[in-house]
Amino acid sequence: MSEWLRTDNARDIFISVGIVLVAVIISTFVRVILTPVLRRLTRRTDTDLDDVIVAALRRPVAWAVLLIGLWLALRNPEYWSLITFPYVDKVAGVLGVLLLVYAGLRVFNGVAQWYGEAAAEKSEHPREMRARALVGRKVVNITILVIGILIILSQLNVKIGPLLGALGIGGLAVALALQDTLANLFAGIYMMVDRPLTVGDFIKLESGEEGFVEEIGWRNTKVRMWANNIVVIPNSKLSQSVLTNYYLPHQELSVYIRCGVAYDSDLEHVERVCIEVGKEVMARVPGCQTDWSPVVRFKEFADFSINFLVVLRVKDFAAQYLLGHEYMKALHRRFNEEGIEIPFPIRTVIMQTPEPTGEGAAAMLAPGTQPPAPEVGEGEGPGEAGD
Repeated sequence: MSEWLRTDNARDIFISVGIVLVAVIISTFVRVILTPVLRRLTRRTDTDLDDVIVAALRRPVAWAVLLIGLWLALRNPEYWSLITFPYVDKVAGVLGVLLLVYAGLRVFNGVAQWYGEAAAEKSEHPREMRARALVGRKVVNITILVIGILIILSQLNVKIGPLLGALGIGGLAVALALQDTLANLFAGIYMMVDRPLTVGDFIKLESGEEGFVEEIGWRNTKVRMWANNIVVIPNSKLSQSVLTNYYLPHQELSVYIRCGVAYDSDLEHVERVCIEVGKEVMARVPGCQTDWSPVVRFKEFADFSINFLVVLRVKDFAAQYLLGHEYMKALHRRFNEEGIEIPFPIRTVIMQTPEPTGEGAAAMLAPGTQPPAPEVGEGEGPGEAGD
């Protein structure tokens, strides 16, 4: 036993075991002591980003210490004859790449989530900001995983060129088979990045559908109509459609009320009454822009009235209907009180009898004359009728 302990094999075993023990001690120190100390230090800073990074690196650093310790313990080929040195290096390389990918994903996802929550708190549409951050995180995660897989394959001496070619052909076949799905997917990513609409906006498509945007998904967008029904629109069609967003650039909206008065009305009086009624109605109807002064613009001399527009203002698209309803009632009542006429459609018809000419005209003009009797044809007189 003593002779065996004096051999080089026993020394290699002790060294390997010692390296592993030291790695375990350092890993435990990182997890149990160093990480809590760093957390207490980072809590004193003004930002939470450093706390997120420390929490994300806690496990990867501990695993990295253990991996380095095992790799150093197994690097002696004289004793570990069953495991050759190149094989140990390949396994260590693969595990190292996996550990780097794991650490990169944890750090990136932690930082991206922190940034997304901070941006959502400052945004008027937090739900949409979180959705955009989630899309970005998934894209970057897939990219990191693909790069890690390619590096691992290169570590294992796998030829990547033919594999990439096969993946390219297979990807082309999949893209052709899932053409509509991919079109909707990329259209959804485009809308989340370019932001032609956001959750909560009121939109109107050129096909006639209009309503509030409820959700912008990967494949389709859900719009809630006024009747409280949900219309599901594929993102590819929505991105190609001409749409009107009533919430861009601001939610404030002008409301136009069309009316007409009689030609004999005092237009200065009409304008003054319309403005007074507009201010009164906008002050009591919720959702109106109270600091807006109503505007009256006369438009045309129509067939039976002088037409004009009254321009009001609301803070939200939905408020325009109640405002128009109340304003029309109040304006009609005020016009009746002020004696201002809203005319009915009027048509004046002038009928003219054509003047006779020649002898017939002279006979009709002579006093006491009767219009000539109609001539009776041959064989149609009264006497002949009695025979």
